Amino acid sequence: YGDKDRLGQILINILSNALKFTSKGGILLSVDKSNSYEDFAVVKVKDTGIGIKPEHLNVLFTEFGKLDVQEHAELNPQGCGLGLVISNRLTLMLGSRLGIQVNSTYGEGSEFYFEIPFTRKHEPQTTFTEFVVTMDLSRQRTQCLIREPCKCRRILSVDDNDYNQMVMGRALTKLKFEVVKAFNGTDALAILQDPESHDIYRCSEENCSFINIIMTDLHMPIMNGLDLIKKVRSLPGIVGKIPIVMLSASDEKEQVEEGLKAGMNHFMCKPIKEAELVERIKDYYLY
Repeated sequence: YGDKDRLGQILINILSNALKFTSKGGILLSVDKSNSYEDFAVVKVKDTGIGIKPEHLNVLFTEFGKLDVQEHAELNPQGCGLGLVISNRLTLMLGSRLGIQVNSTYGEGSEFYFEIPFTRKHEPQTTFTEFVVTMDLSRQRTQCLIREPCKCRRILSVDDNDYNQMVMGRALTKLKFEVVKAFNGTDALAILQDPESHDIYRCSEENCSFINIIMTDLHMPIMNGLDLIKKVRSLPGIVGKIPIVMLSASDEKEQVEEGLKAGMNHFMCKPIKEAELVERIKDYYLY
């Protein structure tokens, strides 16, 4: 038994990358017992995508490092180059000894894998569970990994700057989301704890969380983004597990580390590009 939320976050990042760079063939997710360490699982994601040139492998886990994919411009990958960095740090936080490892052949595909410990609550009757999940590229989403959100289509935007709220609101409205605004962490927390008093009502689904994604700025008065993330993660039930994306114009390593420890799911650099925003929302919301 491991930290399923952190593991899900790691797999979302790796599988999202695989989807971006794989236009033909398929993606295979497998989990097996480690041959190297007892009570460790080895998790692998193998794709038949464009692959990575040997001289570019060192860029993968560099902060804000992005692969040069000019030869495959039609794929139009978006992002600020932090997904794998965050995922690698999460594996180490979960007890991995080596972090994420990569085998890749340019033009043929890549395999990302990592080993993490799983402690058992009781001795199983059989050997370690083995299973394989095959990704169907036509579905375009990692539907087997994340809880499908309810039909509310609401995003909580937390930012003390009116202009930033306007820009974010326009972008999210174009994507047909309802935007709920809060101008500091305290107001956001009040909305999450008692949404109906803020005229936010649940849909008909049992798994309704009122809000599907939280996008919060880091620097705000009264309660900043980091403190908000910590407070949200301490809330009981489904609300405490709402995906959180932290936004900041600063790209300091320490801030990303603090965000991960607090419980954020992803980090985005300001100014936010609309195409990148779309990709990030698709990671956590199934269209």
